[in-house]
Amino acid sequence: MVSWSEPSDCSDYSSDDVSRVPAKMESTDWSGIALNHSARCEHRAPCEKFVAFEWTDSGRRFLGCAKTDVPKCNFVDWIDPEWPVQLKQALNTIWTMYEEETTNRLRQNVVNAEEVVKVMEEKRKMENDLRFFKVDFAKMVADKEDAITQLGNARLVISDLQEQIEKKNLTDKSDTNIHQVLRLKAEKERDQEKEEKVKLVQEMDKIKQEKSMLLEEKEKWKQEKRHLEYTIGDLFNEKEATKGKIRKIKEIVDE
Repeated sequence: MVSWSEPSDCSDYSSDDVSRVPAKMESTDWSGIALNHSARCEHRAPCEKFVAFEWTDSGRRFLGCAKTDVPKCNFVDWIDPEWPVQLKQALNTIWTMYEEETTNRLRQNVVNAEEVVKVMEEKRKMENDLRFFKVDFAKMVADKEDAITQLGNARLVISDLQEQIEKKNLTDKSDTNIHQVLRLKAEKERDQEKEEKVKLVQEMDKIKQEKSMLLEEKEKWKQEKRHLEYTIGDLFNEKEATKGKIRKIKEIVDE
């Protein structure tokens, strides 16, 4: 049973290169200290069994330094001969596909990350705009309430003045019919109340319209948030798809 590990950068690897040890993969069939082999590493110690996992030498067994308490040396003693040309070509093609896939995946990850950063910046900007809008809207509502209160006080003052004027007119004109005066006064008060109601209704309609606009903006931000969540979900799905491709490539190599 072979378990795969991420290889090192081997785009310039060659089996003739003795200055470095090839990348390895774990194998239950070929592992442990090679006590039955006479090969010794540069530390003059028994070697460890390894299986190469690097370009055209993938799958070849070799012996290498087994030291763990000191830096490993670059000793390599190949057990298996080089693979046939056809197998080398197949391995080279598979590794080239893997390198291209890895490069494309990294590029796509960079593009996706830039898109996510851009979306997050736009989201943060919209949240700041919404915060400022809420503050401005609350201030506007408070100002309107103050204006309505001041208008009501002014109307009370005007009503008191009108009442005083009417009383003075009643005093000056003693021959005026008191019932007619009271009727006129009642009509004026009724007209004033109607005007006030109309103005209040207009104010309430205006506030409702502004509230409706605020709800529409809120719904729009919710849609933007859902769009951001879908975008992030797509990124994760693409990541899973890429993992699937890599697993297929490893299965081909394993076969």
